[in-house]
Amino acid sequence: MKKISNDDYYSLFCRWQASGISKASFAEGEGISRTTFYYWCKKLSLGQSAPTDQSSFSLVTPDVGFQKEPVVRISYPSGVSIEFFGKVEIDSVKRLL
Repeated sequence: MKKISNDDYYSLFCRWQASGISKASFAEGEGISRTTFYYWCKKLSLGQSAPTDQSSFSLVTPDVGFQKEPVVRISYPSGVSIEFFGKVEIDSVKRLL
């Protein structure tokens, strides 16, 4: 069996994600070892996750024209809070709950 480069596995991984089929079916269709493909999928999935020392949230400071107190505040058990200032669409709040 021919050696496949890391870039080739990344390409296969991306194509598999877009395909919507199972890992086993994709590996079989590509003619590669199913266990090796599972290994690379796990390795690449872990590599795509956000680093633990960084947050994907950012602090947004309202403009001076906005009111100083939030209209709606959602506090999650994890300690994350989301505050809305000004007009709030109820559908946005429902999706966050």
